[in-house]
Amino acid sequence: MGLFDLFKRKQTEQIQPIAQLQKEEPVTKYSDYNDYLIEGLKDRLIEMGHEVERHPQHLTLILNSGLEISTSIIDVPDAHPFLIQLNILTRHPIYLEQGIYECLAGIGETMDKRITSALDNYVNFVFSAIIGGFTDTHEPETDMLVITNEREILWHPKIGDLMVQGQWGEMPDGIYLFEILRDKIKSVLIDNKFNSLKIYISKRADGTIIGECVFNNRQWNDGLDEVTKHAESWIVKGDFMALKQFIMFRRCDAYDK
Repeated sequence: MGLFDLFKRKQTEQIQPIAQLQKEEPVTKYSDYNDYLIEGLKDRLIEMGHEVERHPQHLTLILNSGLEISTSIIDVPDAHPFLIQLNILTRHPIYLEQGIYECLAGIGETMDKRITSALDNYVNFVFSAIIGGFTDTHEPETDMLVITNEREILWHPKIGDLMVQGQWGEMPDGIYLFEILRDKIKSVLIDNKFNSLKIYISKRADGTIIGECVFNNRQWNDGLDEVTKHAESWIVKGDFMALKQFIMFRRCDAYDK
């Protein structure tokens, strides 16, 4: 099965109006809501000012920027009834040919609220950084001049919003995770137009630390080790504390070949 087969629309599926969805009519599995999910994402992107078309065969949206977003709900046996999990692939046929894969959760008492929650997580914490990478703007304090593939390149980090969970005595600032990894990331950047980094780190009350660093869709253990060292010093006041962030690294246009 190819990657896009995961997002292929079933022939029997029909688009459900929002009012009809909110009645919570019984379905055999969560993936029956995929059409509603893709239409909800389409509406959100249009509200943000993007021109969006829907692929005729796949659960995929095509933006005027060239970005393609595919998404579907995963049927997870024995999952909590108030929880859904989404697969989302964001790609560009030229600059992000392999795409950026993300698995996100949505929480709510109704399916409508679960989908809204999941889309909020994607739009606010992932898509905002990706689409920001397609503009040649930058923050001088985070720019990095790095030797990449034997040539000097100026990189513009596009740092998404920091997702914060749990009770924090002092809230970390938006570049907390970036600053932890700023030096280490320099050695792994690839001379492509874009590089991507996803970071998740959490600490439970019993001291257990769980995390993930994914650089260009691959596990980055050195990055995870560095973030874990910092999490070891966290003082957990509730059940747990967690941070999650997505960062795009755009090669400055002046350094394009």
